[in-house]
Amino acid sequence: MHKAVQIMRLAIYNIYKYRIDYIQVFALIRLFQFLLIVPVTTLIFKLMLRVTGYTHITEENIQSFLAHPLVMGMIVIWIMVVLLFIYYEMGFLFLMAFNQQRGIRYQFLTIWQQLNRKVVYFYSVQVIYLIVYIALLLPLASFMLPLTLTQAISIPHFITDELMLSRSGKLLYAAVASVLVIVGVRSILTLPIFTIQPKISIRQSLVQSWRFSKRGLFELLVLLAMVLTGHLLLLLGITVVGTLPLYILERVLPSSALLTAGMTLAFLEITFVVLFSLLQAMFSQVMVAITYNTLLLSKAKISPNFVKKRYKRLSIVVCIVFIVLSVLNVKSLEKSVYAPDTKIIAHRGYTAEAVENTIGGLVRAAAAGADLVEIDIQQTVDGDFVVFHDRTLRRLAGKNGVVTNMTLSELETITVHSDGYSDKISSLDDFIEMAKALDVALLIELKVQGNETENLLPSLVEKLNAYQVLDTYYVQSASSQLMTQLKKLAPNLRVGIVYALTVGSMTETPVDFIALEESWVSDNLIAELQQSDMDLFVWTLNKDRSLQEFIGKNVAGVITDHPDTALDIRTKQSEHQYFLQRVLNRLQFIF
Repeated sequence: MHKAVQIMRLAIYNIYKYRIDYIQVFALIRLFQFLLIVPVTTLIFKLMLRVTGYTHITEENIQSFLAHPLVMGMIVIWIMVVLLFIYYEMGFLFLMAFNQQRGIRYQFLTIWQQLNRKVVYFYSVQVIYLIVYIALLLPLASFMLPLTLTQAISIPHFITDELMLSRSGKLLYAAVASVLVIVGVRSILTLPIFTIQPKISIRQSLVQSWRFSKRGLFELLVLLAMVLTGHLLLLLGITVVGTLPLYILERVLPSSALLTAGMTLAFLEITFVVLFSLLQAMFSQVMVAITYNTLLLSKAKISPNFVKKRYKRLSIVVCIVFIVLSVLNVKSLEKSVYAPDTKIIAHRGYTAEAVENTIGGLVRAAAAGADLVEIDIQQTVDGDFVVFHDRTLRRLAGKNGVVTNMTLSELETITVHSDGYSDKISSLDDFIEMAKALDVALLIELKVQGNETENLLPSLVEKLNAYQVLDTYYVQSASSQLMTQLKKLAPNLRVGIVYALTVGSMTETPVDFIALEESWVSDNLIAELQQSDMDLFVWTLNKDRSLQEFIGKNVAGVITDHPDTALDIRTKQSEHQYFLQRVLNRLQFIF
């Protein structure tokens, strides 16, 4: 415990003593990121689209896209740019911490030159070690590298959600996650060792990190956890104090709420950036101190006049940034005063209280207030349509059998089970009849297994027309070819394409809407689709933060397993919502 206290004192002492250095470094890093790294990576992607002739990339054309001889080279360049940025960003912090803890005078140019000498390893096979290292540390990197290129990288939720539907999937997920965490944690010191020691390779750094983890890993993790906990508590405290004036004024003097909210948000945005940067500095100080046992408190002093002059310039810059952010936030918050009309779409019914894709789930989804209920259909061997998601009966019915090889009458006798609930498999006819009785529309996803009849689409259109729901229902599928044909066959039907990934312009897609996995939805795409009158359904949103974000952005629809929660969030986004809640929501989106 005594050593831990010493290390924390050392970290705080050095960050305070060299605070001007840290301010300059973080300012340069952010400037370099937004003015060079982001534009360069964007340019590389646009060049890839231009040389291949594609307007957008989806799971349908990604193989041919990657097969282009120039694309793989550009992807390698993109990866190298990202890796170099991470290397220089964290390398600067590690070298600064090392020199500060050893009492060594340093200059930024010297650190830059030292980092440059090791860039040669990025042009050898050893860069593979660094790629694996960064990939393993992505969960930690989201804390260590806030507002950098690693923050947006994550495993798509639909992959983990599908795995968690079965017991074997849960076990597989737990096993893989455990292995990755163990390997990642034991490799955590690779980058500081590589940047600090001048004659060591990436592979040798990785080996040293593994050796160190046998003796000092627990101590390091405890210290990092302490730093993170302290940071979160400080963040919470400043947020409470900083929003208190807005909380009071909204109730006492509502006319001043908008201006106060804009200024409050600007203050918290600046504060959050400073605190996240401080977290990076603390992490680098602790990791270096633990790795190299540097507990020397330097007694060197800084000229008070020099500091005073620097602070004067810094204060002017901060005031300008605060004013600009306040103005932008007031305009943005003023536009957010509206009642969003985002449709709440229950994913496979209400699966929290019934088996997915069953009549019971449909009834409960309607009761929960869903605007649409999403269901999956497949064509049976006798040419009819059954409501079922999986290709086989194994997961829900515990039986062998391929759905498309069975008749509708056979399938309707089978009982499905999930989380203590049970129900019967139903036909599309039963669902439409019940949906009409409940006065709720359906979003029908057509699952294509490859053995469908030639009259697949005409049969579906004929059925929807017979029930007089062509103008009110939605139909989607992952097959863009089928949906293009369906739109020509039934112009009044709202037809969409389901994408697990897409990058680039989607305005030329010949359908009424697209359903896109949340990881690939960008503000540019939302604006582009809104201008082209094409709807966007985002799937599958099961976290409050995601629901708040996309309902707040007023996308056409959100597909979720929790329609009741989504409805509550949409209601709270109305014009009667306090600005304080809007400010807190905005901070969640940004950080």
